[in-house]
Amino acid sequence: MGAASVDLLVTLQILPGFFSNCLFLALYDSVVLVKRVVSLLSCPGGGGGEWQRMLTSAGLRSIWNSFLLDAYKQVKLGSEAPNSKVVKVPGSGGNHGVRRRSSVTATTARHPGDECRLLDFESSERPLVVNFGSATCPPFISHLPAFRLLVEEFSNVADFLLVYIDEAHPSDGWVAPTMGPCSFEVRKHRSLEERVVAAMKLTEAFSLPPQCQLVADCMDNNANVAYGVSYERVCIVQRRKIAYLGGKGPFFYNLKDVRQYLEQRYGKR
Repeated sequence: MGAASVDLLVTLQILPGFFSNCLFLALYDSVVLVKRVVSLLSCPGGGGGEWQRMLTSAGLRSIWNSFLLDAYKQVKLGSEAPNSKVVKVPGSGGNHGVRRRSSVTATTARHPGDECRLLDFESSERPLVVNFGSATCPPFISHLPAFRLLVEEFSNVADFLLVYIDEAHPSDGWVAPTMGPCSFEVRKHRSLEERVVAAMKLTEAFSLPPQCQLVADCMDNNANVAYGVSYERVCIVQRRKIAYLGGKGPFFYNLKDVRQYLEQRYGKR
């Protein structure tokens, strides 16, 4: 089968998911619009602030690219885990004191962390839970407390790694509406230094347990591409193979499945 035939087949496969995502965003925008109209009618002159639509040209491009990343990802369940290049984030792995981190942030713009490989964080027998995401991805942010609890409960039998990737909703791109008290405005990363600083700012709001390491994807987004992340994804690596592969975010990103996987093998904590 030629490359053109493969590309056509992939396009046909991802079209249903792409259109369903677009429909969801259209419905979301419609509900928000109706609420705004009702609010304006009940309270004339209230304004209601700027309306951030989700179904935009930038959003359509982002959704389409996310499906392409998922379709062409290297990672497969049971296959060898891609050993992507990543960069250690200064202050991670148990050194998340806000005072120390603030002093490090000033120098990080000149000196990002050391480059290493994703599988450097895997031991010979223990599973490595790898969680991909960014500060501007609402589902990823909302699940961070649950991820922290997983780390605290299973760190005696498993290792944990948080991989900071390209922003899902940068302030100068496809902006998402503010959701919850912890919302971040981060522009699209233009350098590795900016990405590392963004990762450090995330840990100021969500201090990671010392058992969890924090790294950033390199600017070629090689980890993002290899694991087909786009927005967020979680997987488990054991003996350098993919033992568990979570679904494509945001709709199929689920840490409950990770908990179930660990509980089945190591018991409840």
